Amino acid sequence: MQTVLATWIQRYKFLLMLLITVLFACNASLPSQSKFLTEPAKSANSFVDSAGVVVHLNYRNSAYKNYNNVIKPRLQELGIRHIRDGVTIEDTATQQKFIGLASVGIKSTLVMDPRDQPKASLAVDIAKAMPTSVEAVEGPNEWDVWDDLTYKERPFPEGVRIFQAELYDSIKGDLATAELDVLSPTVAYWNNANQLGEVDCDYGAMHSYAGGNPPGTDLEQHWIPSAKLICPAKPVIATESGWHNAISSTYGQPGVSEDAAGKYVPRLFLEYFNRGIRRAYINELINRYQNSGMEGNFGLLRWDGSPKPAFIALKNFIALIRDDVEGEFSPSALSYSISGGNSDVHHTLLQKHNGNFYLILWQEVRSFNLSSKRDILVTAQPVTVNLASTIRHGKLYYPLQSTTPEAEYTNPTSIDLEVSDAPLILELSPSTS
Repeated sequence: MQTVLATWIQRYKFLLMLLITVLFACNASLPSQSKFLTEPAKSANSFVDSAGVVVHLNYRNSAYKNYNNVIKPRLQELGIRHIRDGVTIEDTATQQKFIGLASVGIKSTLVMDPRDQPKASLAVDIAKAMPTSVEAVEGPNEWDVWDDLTYKERPFPEGVRIFQAELYDSIKGDLATAELDVLSPTVAYWNNANQLGEVDCDYGAMHSYAGGNPPGTDLEQHWIPSAKLICPAKPVIATESGWHNAISSTYGQPGVSEDAAGKYVPRLFLEYFNRGIRRAYINELINRYQNSGMEGNFGLLRWDGSPKPAFIALKNFIALIRDDVEGEFSPSALSYSISGGNSDVHHTLLQKHNGNFYLILWQEVRSFNLSSKRDILVTAQPVTVNLASTIRHGKLYYPLQSTTPEAEYTNPTSIDLEVSDAPLILELSPSTS
């Protein structure tokens, strides 16, 4: 009997090995319940609240002069709730603009800098002049790159430390402004944070430009640690970041195409949100000037107010994610798995009050070649979302294109997707039973 069995095994050994291999492969490709991830979602409103944009409402010789016809209506169209700017105590005309924006739900963080405010205590007067508008004040802006700036005859870093201490004490020492957040000063170069050292602040502020690279560049390695060095054990806010589109410019950081920025900008807010950064402000709303220089071409809008792809993508993104119901709630969890794709595929999971989940997927890769100054055609990665939670309906959106669903799914248990460098949004409506 043993001889017969051994002969049979030798004769059919190849077929047995092939059968075992096929069975193993089938088992690996089919998700089992143990492979599903039960991931708690974050609230959709918390994501929308994490997005801000830089403006310069007092730049009257720039595109910002078209406040009523372009700036205010475009801000409302974009759906952003937070702006960052600065204003002097004498500039009551600009203060009225901030008050007007507050009336439509757009609040302001104001930079307080000795170049504009000779005394730090004036920050209290400015905040009191616009009590419905101001939600935070920020310390001096990038003094590390200016050798000629001084406060009380002290240059960077001593002058900045003195001003920041006075700013913090002034804001916190007045009952009318004591609840306002005070953000730290910022440095243009992360490695200058150690010169400034620890200061009084509620949030560490950073200007984490990626230098023409993808959004996550240098965040963990340099920018977040530098913000925490200045403001230890406190949350972080990026009060400037972004990309300019003057790709022929040789001054400062490299530019990227409008199409590449249209992919990078939504990804910036996602990458920062995933890292727990409280808020990020994209620089800036509109191209300030009609020229080919770097400083004039950071806008989400062109100089004439027409939208670039980044404006369209961010507007659509916010429109799809924004929750119609305000207020806090406790999001639930989604049980699912993602198969296929590599480590470049990132995701964020959000939920609205109505129970709908929003699974956002993208490739965190380079979309623009800085050497050739050309867009990169990124190959989409095939990904399958396997659902253990009972979903009655699903919709697929590409916010860079529109807010109209590209596909819909009824009672899906798995959904096949092609994930590119432009984020996609998968809306999943759970069963109510």
